[in-house]
Amino acid sequence: MKEDCTIRSWDRVADDWVQHVETNDYRNVFLTPATLERLNDVSGKRILDLGCGEGSYCRVLKKRGADVTGIDGSEKMINIAEARSDSSIKFLVRNANDLDGIVENSFEIVVAAMSLMDVEDYEGSISEVRRVLKEGGFLLMSILHPCFSDHFTHRQAYFNRHVWHEHVTTEFSHPVLRRHKPLSDFINPLVDQGFRLKRFHEPVPTDEQIQAAPRLKKLRQIPLFLFMEWENQ
Repeated sequence: MKEDCTIRSWDRVADDWVQHVETNDYRNVFLTPATLERLNDVSGKRILDLGCGEGSYCRVLKKRGADVTGIDGSEKMINIAEARSDSSIKFLVRNANDLDGIVENSFEIVVAAMSLMDVEDYEGSISEVRRVLKEGGFLLMSILHPCFSDHFTHRQAYFNRHVWHEHVTTEFSHPVLRRHKPLSDFINPLVDQGFRLKRFHEPVPTDEQIQAAPRLKKLRQIPLFLFMEWENQ
């Protein structure tokens, strides 16, 4: 596997991440429902979860009838995912830019939930997504919105490509590696490799979601997250 500094940083906080996922309102109240809504009916679909972490999306998608494979560069994350899931879900330790052992045209859907924004080799990762996706299959990716997150407003100019270490929350024992780049850096490699943008979605929280997690109300003014759906032509 092609290891990199991003993988090493997330491997160190695997246990902290599991606790965070179980209680984080952004993810549980807002991001997970938005992801599942965009995927819609996945019964019978072969899905690759790119950057699966502790495997929560894999388990939900499996319950909805999908044939799921989860990959993550962190061996600790994959060990946790395997311990929390049944054997019908396949988990592999892989860098997103080196999906060794996964044959081309294997999946109808690739899900990259809040993972592609931090990979070290974005272009290589997109190339691998294209390779393993069937023709007509699609990539659903979510990222922190590069136009509105504080990743650049508090640190660098929007057009500066910037890498830094940051604690996800104060409860994390170590920082992880974060990256900022302009939106064009996310879009152009996909266009260049033959993907077609099907949907550009900046989700807005519902009244029910704000009631469950009041801090989501600010996302009605400024989008923190961005979803894009790309078809492999």
